[in-house]
Formats: sequence, structure tokens, C-alpha cells
Amino acid sequence: MNGLLAAELRRFWSRRLLWVLVVLELLGIAFGGGIAFWNVRFELTSLPDVFLGTSLIVTIVGWVLGASFIGAEWHAGTVTTLLTWETRRDRVIAAKIIAALASIFLLSMVIQVLLGGMLAFDAAVRGSTEGVDGAWFVESLGVALRASALGTFGAAVGFAFAAVGRNTAGALGVGFAYFVVVENLVRGFRPRWIEWLVSENASRFLLARSSDLPYLARSTLGAGLYLTTVALLALLFAGVVFGTRDVT
Repeated sequence: MNGLLAAELRRFWSRRLLWVLVVLELLGIAFGGGIAFWNVRFELTSLPDVFLGTSLIVTIVGWVLGASFIGAEWHAGTVTTLLTWETRRDRVIAAKIIAALASIFLLSMVIQVLLGGMLAFDAAVRGSTEGVDGAWFVESLGVALRASALGTFGAAVGFAFAAVGRNTAGALGVGFAYFVVVENLVRGFRPRWIEWLVSENASRFLLARSSDLPYLARSTLGAGLYLTTVALLALLFAGVVFGTRDVT
């Protein structure tokens, strides 16, 4: 299992799409850092709000990377090749899931650390660091960790959809249809079901303040556990499908 996991980690980090997205994120950090540098009013205490604002990007990137990791292999036919020398499908799918989710969580944290470092430099040179203390650090770290967890959630669900559909575009299309169409229909016609929507629970988990979503009677931990359950069920279903159907 260790050798298989190491191979999947190398496969993940050698993907061209990954590094294209990393470069785009770094360019975004440089651009945002440049704006903050020339804004003498920038206050470092607003960093948690910055992390909240970029959490959607982190989640989308996680979804794309998770879906494309398995979807691209289906498209290229390498899954069939892999199963010729490792026939235990449960080990194969488990290694891919662990490699993808661990890597995406790590990448999400590194990107946010780089963003925070850039903004800290800007605030120290031209802005303000007044009010930066231990409580601020804990809050900033908490938001960054929760945003990275959401990115990992997106990766898990995207991976599951792509594994079942054998297609990256299909997984992205399902995500778009759910968030743009299904959730809005539920909000309009079945408002009592809102507490089961992914977006509401993701917002509750990320914000960690019940006052921001008074209509959602769920704690931050409860929202996190709900999202974890959704991701685990999606991955379990993908694993069952992967292990039982013909891959030729």
C-alpha cells in the first residue's frame, strides 16, 4: 500500500493542470499583494475576512483537481493499465483518494500561508498591524483551516463524481447544476429543506458564527460533520462502483 500511495502522490504532483492552477493562484497572490501594498489603509486584522473571501476559490480549485485527478486517468486509459499489475481495486481507489485529498488540503494551506505572508509584509511596510495579537492569529488560522477543509470536501465530491462518470467535465457539470439549479429551486420551493443544502452548511462551517445564518439551526461542528458525511458517502459510492463494474 505504501508503494502504491507513493506512486499516486507522485502522479498527483506531476500533473500539468495542478501546476497551471498553482501558477494562477500565485499570480493572484502577487496581484492582491500589489493592491494591498499601495493601499496605505490596509489593516492586517482584516486577514480573516480575506481568507473568507478567497475560500470559494480554494473550494473550486479543490473540486477541479479532485475531479481531474481520476477523470483524466479514465480518459487516458491509465486506470485499466494500472489494474493489470495491481488487481486489488479497493487499494487502488483508496490510494488515489488519500493522495488527492491529502495533497489538496496541504496545497490549500500553503497557498493561504503565502497569501497571509504577502499581506503581512504589505501591512508591516505600508499599512497597519495594530490589533494583531494571539486571538487574531487563532481566528486567522481557524478560517484558513476551515477553508482548506472545504477545498478538501470539494475535492472529495469532485473525485467521486468523476470516478463514477469516468469524466472530468461531467463532474464539473454536475457540480454546476447542483449549486446553480438544484439549490436555488430548493430555496424557492422547499425552504424547509435549506438546512440540508451543501452551500448553507459550508457557509455555517466556514463562518463559525450562528448569527450570520440564524435560519440554520446547526453548530459549526454539526455543519462540518454533515459535510464530512456527504463526502464519505460520495466516496463510498464511488468506491463500490469502481470495485464492481467493468473498466475496459
